[in-house]
Amino acid sequence: MREAAEGADFESFVLETIEAFSRLARAEAGDLHSAQDAVQDVYLNMYRRWEEISAQQGSLTAYGRTAVKRAVIDQFRRNKRMVVVPVHDLPEVESGIGIPDAAYEMIKEGIGELIASLPAQQREVITLCVMGDLSPALVAQRLQIKEESVKRYIKAAANNLKKSINEHSEEVTA
Repeated sequence: MREAAEGADFESFVLETIEAFSRLARAEAGDLHSAQDAVQDVYLNMYRRWEEISAQQGSLTAYGRTAVKRAVIDQFRRNKRMVVVPVHDLPEVESGIGIPDAAYEMIKEGIGELIASLPAQQREVITLCVMGDLSPALVAQRLQIKEESVKRYIKAAANNLKKSINEHSEEVTA
């Protein structure tokens, strides 16, 4: 006769009680997610002490029901102490370069439009080198062209971008 695998008793206990414990936690908590968290916490704690708990006299199911009720109460107490901040009162988030996210998104959109106006090869090289932060050697290997060609494309793209920016700034000031 084989000995049962370690945790087999616990696994059968969980399978037998999961529905009842979930219903109990849902009735106590009123919230599905809080109920699931409470049941999970109870099973985790019971698993850690399974040998000790199963050796005691008394019903394991009754022990589990009591633990679920207490876990829901503990969650309620923890959540009661949390301070909820309304979304409209949150400070404006800044990007990594120190400007507000909304402005950063506008700049990114503008840069995307400028890059989109470049010829295909220049656009691909700029996207990989500048936006993707790859070295010219790696870009050359990836695109199967010479590294010198990558550097020429970067220089040409930079000149084209300067022209586009100057043209755009003249339109805005006119």
